[in-house]
Amino acid sequence: MYVHTNQRLRAVLDSVDDAILMVDKDFKVVMCNKRFQNYFGVAPSLIIEQDKREVITKEIKWRVSDPEGFQKKLFWLYDNPEVVSNDEVEVVIPRQRVLKRFSGPVYDDDGYLLGRVEVYSDITHQRNLQKELESKNTQLYLLNAAATAISQSLNLETLGQTVLRRLTQTCGAKAGILYIKTKENTFKLASSIGDIKNSQAIPGSIDKALTSETLWGHLKNDPPAAFLTEAFGSGFFIAFPGLNSEGDVNSFCIFIWDNMNEKWLDKQLFANIGVQLSIGIRNALNYKEAQRSAILQERDRLAMEMHDGLAQTLGYLGLGLDSLKKRLKDNNIDDSYELVSQLRKVVDSSYADVREAIIGLRVNTLKDLGLIKAFEEYIQEFYRLTNIKTSLEIKGDPFEPVFESQLHIIRIVQEALTNIRRHSQATEAKVTVSFTGRQVKIAIEDNGRGFDQDEQHMFKSIHQGIRIMHARAAMLGGSLQILSGKKKGTRVILTFPGKNEGESRWE
Repeated sequence: MYVHTNQRLRAVLDSVDDAILMVDKDFKVVMCNKRFQNYFGVAPSLIIEQDKREVITKEIKWRVSDPEGFQKKLFWLYDNPEVVSNDEVEVVIPRQRVLKRFSGPVYDDDGYLLGRVEVYSDITHQRNLQKELESKNTQLYLLNAAATAISQSLNLETLGQTVLRRLTQTCGAKAGILYIKTKENTFKLASSIGDIKNSQAIPGSIDKALTSETLWGHLKNDPPAAFLTEAFGSGFFIAFPGLNSEGDVNSFCIFIWDNMNEKWLDKQLFANIGVQLSIGIRNALNYKEAQRSAILQERDRLAMEMHDGLAQTLGYLGLGLDSLKKRLKDNNIDDSYELVSQLRKVVDSSYADVREAIIGLRVNTLKDLGLIKAFEEYIQEFYRLTNIKTSLEIKGDPFEPVFESQLHIIRIVQEALTNIRRHSQATEAKVTVSFTGRQVKIAIEDNGRGFDQDEQHMFKSIHQGIRIMHARAAMLGGSLQILSGKKKGTRVILTFPGKNEGESRWE
């Protein structure tokens, strides 16, 4: 059966997935396939042999999202037939879709201009995927901003300001408010930031229970708290809680926009941020409590040292002076000289204790020096003060612990060296710091008299210091070992995680 060439061409064009339309040089539509009707809702029979410009004006342009732009672009291309164009068209009728459009000239074999062809390809699915991916990337960026801000601050007073500043910048909100639950079960204003019309309207605390759900809307319709309308006047809001591991609300955060993007209308997104915020608040509270505990322990140590050292020394000096007074009264000059000599030794020993304590406390100011430099300076002062030849050896590739960990490390080394001065009768001491990928080991050893670890009276004299050393080692996630024997010296070994096992401990 014979099929005309034009019929074959039309059958082929009708079978493809793209809408194809061709106009001659006089703008008359000479070819249009069925897919064009599917995309634009206009049957080919209505536009074949018609002037395309009239068809655009009457039948097509009102079916796209930008009618005037669509018409202006095509009319310009018809006036400039040699131009090749690639762009996109958003169709709204008969249904929403995004079309990629190619428009270009058509020539015969002799290079004579025949007209123009337009090819429309449906890229709606790709655009939706791209839009969804962009939205997810934006949300992930917001989550990352929240996580970074929370991890950067262990101070509860600065946590709120850091989080609000980072999140308002990332999501384009004009303002943010954060409340944190107190031990008295009220919500205290932790921080507020941004463009606030009436900051006096924001209460310093909220006594009532706050919702555990994420809310959003317009302030004039249903704000999560009545004061928001007075504080901001109008705008869109998102309010979400921070839930602890028991599911209780421990914080409540509110963001305000003049014009809010729909990509932020995702309850799960802000629920996840709320979880991170809750963890950050818990960590900050734990850190604050740890700081308080460390301060109390340090006070306890200083009190014990003053009682066992300075207070007892002053008491001994008082008794000695009373005895000296009596001997002088009895004109016992020889015994008086001997007693003065003894009292002088006690004063020298007490002075050494005080000087060493001052050197140890001064390490608090060495934050900018780093751990190794702090060791070097302390050991130099210790040698100058005690005349015990003390050396420092570093093994491996050093890295800097966070400042809070450095203080625990230095205090342990100080306590070990103090015990060497007080009890060991050593002439030499050595501090060895070994860095590996998995752990750090610090050994403090001396060539002193050592002691039998079963001798209770020896341990009693240094018990308080050892107890605190073990507690500090536990705070580092490590352990402490003390090895000694009579006439064998003493070795104190501190071991704690390195970078791989304790990444959060390191800067």
